[in-house]
Amino acid sequence: MKDQAEQLRHIVARLKQRNRDRGNARIITITSGKGGVGKTSLTTNLGISLAQMGYRVIIIDGDFGLANIDLMLGMASRYGLREMILGQMDVNEVILEGPSGIKFISGGSGIRELINLGSHQMDVFLEKIDKLNDMADIVLIDTGAGASDNVVKMALAAHEIVLVVTPEPTAITDAYALTKIITSIRQDVDLRLIINRVQSMTEAEDILDKFTKTVYRFLGITVEALGSVNDDIHVPKSIREQIPYIVSYPNCRASRQVGYIAKKLTEQNNEVRRDNQGLVSYFRRLLDFFNFKDRQEDIL
Repeated sequence: MKDQAEQLRHIVARLKQRNRDRGNARIITITSGKGGVGKTSLTTNLGISLAQMGYRVIIIDGDFGLANIDLMLGMASRYGLREMILGQMDVNEVILEGPSGIKFISGGSGIRELINLGSHQMDVFLEKIDKLNDMADIVLIDTGAGASDNVVKMALAAHEIVLVVTPEPTAITDAYALTKIITSIRQDVDLRLIINRVQSMTEAEDILDKFTKTVYRFLGITVEALGSVNDDIHVPKSIREQIPYIVSYPNCRASRQVGYIAKKLTEQNNEVRRDNQGLVSYFRRLLDFFNFKDRQEDIL
């Protein structure tokens, strides 16, 4: 196990050296304490909004086994990250293009295959993943929902985590529980919050205020408020139509609010640019979480 860890570190070091001059993609994981909060829809529309602003965006569907992003975009992807992990396909063969030039990769059921790769297979996979740094400025990773082992690790592997919550009491409670787990393992992450499906700005501000103050009081962590999205009738309509609302209803309230959130994220880009890790480092850290639990303190 130690030999495998050392080999992986040598691979990553070599790829990091290659990326030093060209820069790395900014990696943001988007997660939630429970399902049904509209996380995937929000991720899809946020990605398109960023693409419309001129950023090269890739979304990776990290909810392994479910093709949620595909459904949101009305596209069917036969292949995805799993085929790359197994060495069956290259990046260009699995990546698809959606509205406004946004690109996405389906997750597939790839976690088990990923953690069982040999050193040569891992080298090949990371070489493929490294190509994405030439294709993206920002990578959004849509994790599964809840506080399962896989979800927590996928969120923790990134320096930036966006937590999506709704005004529903259980959603808030579960979001706090997930925040507690995340911050108990890592306190150096940039944790941000989006309130989805709010009825009014007053409701959003109240939830944001209470949540951030509670987290700071009991966990000692500052959570930044990114913004909120209203419970807009155009959102479920766009999901049924399988066309993102920022494309089909660009002037609706939800689209304008997502645009504001995208702008706020890009304003932070210069501040976090020095920490942009790229996908190679992201997957390295993810593998560390899965394979080297006994060395977690050294890794983090």
